[in-house]
Amino acid sequence: MKRQFPATFITLVAVVALMIAGLQNASAEVTHQTLWRDAVVTELDVDFGGTGFHGRWTLQRCPCKDLWAKVEQVAPDGVLSGELLMVDGQVLLSRGFEGQGEDIEPLIQAPTLMLQLAYSLLNRSQPEGPSAVAEKQTWDVSEKAIDFKLDTGLATGIFPAPWRVKGSGWKTAAGHRRFELFFEFSSSMPGEPQQTSAITLSGDLDFHPRDFPYTESTDLEGWRIQWISLNERESKAVESGVTLKQVRKKANDL
Repeated sequence: MKRQFPATFITLVAVVALMIAGLQNASAEVTHQTLWRDAVVTELDVDFGGTGFHGRWTLQRCPCKDLWAKVEQVAPDGVLSGELLMVDGQVLLSRGFEGQGEDIEPLIQAPTLMLQLAYSLLNRSQPEGPSAVAEKQTWDVSEKAIDFKLDTGLATGIFPAPWRVKGSGWKTAAGHRRFELFFEFSSSMPGEPQQTSAITLSGDLDFHPRDFPYTESTDLEGWRIQWISLNERESKAVESGVTLKQVRKKANDL
C-alpha cells in the first residue's frame, strides 16, 4: 500500500529542494572578485599554426599550492603524454613520458607558459573577469608598440608587437566559462619584411572547488622526482613507500 503525504508536507519538501538547489548554484557561480587565473581546473587546447606543434592539457590547482597537469603534446619530433605534479613550486614529479630524458623540468615549461598566456589573454580581452561573461561575447584587442611578455618562474615568453587577440567567451554552466582565442603577433626579424605568427587557444575554465587528483597518502612509487629548488638537473625514481605528504613536508621544510 502506497503511503500518502499531506499536501503541506509535499510543498515543504519542494521548497527545501529548491532552496538547496539555489544554494548549490550560488556556490558554483563566480563572484565579481574572481580572476581568470582563479580557475580550479583548466582544460586547454593550443595549436601553433604551421609549426606542427599541438598541445592539450588539463591542469588543476590545489589550495595547498600544488599543480597537477595531464599532458598530451604533438610535435614534429614526436609525441609526449603523461602526468606532472608540481609540489609547492619546488619539486616536480612525472609519470609516463616514455623516452623522455632524465631532466624532466622542460616538461612543465610549455603547460605553465601556455596556461599563463591563456589567462593573460583572457584578462586583456575581458578585464572585468569571468563574472562579466554570461551570454556569448566577442573580443578584439590589439597593441602596436608594447610586446606581450610572460614569466612563469620556470620559463619566459616574449611575443613582439604589434599583436592582436580576437575571440569569444561564454558561460556553459554554473561555474564554467568556455573560450576561443586567436593570438597573432610579429615574428619578423629587425630589417625584414613584416611577418606574423599565430597561436589558437581554446578551452574550459571550471571554478568549482574540487578534490585534488591525489591525496596526501598517495604512494608515489612509479613516479620520477626532481627538486627544482635545489637546482637538480636530473630526475630519479621515487623510492617505494614515499608519499605525497612526505614530499610536501620536505618542500615546506626547505
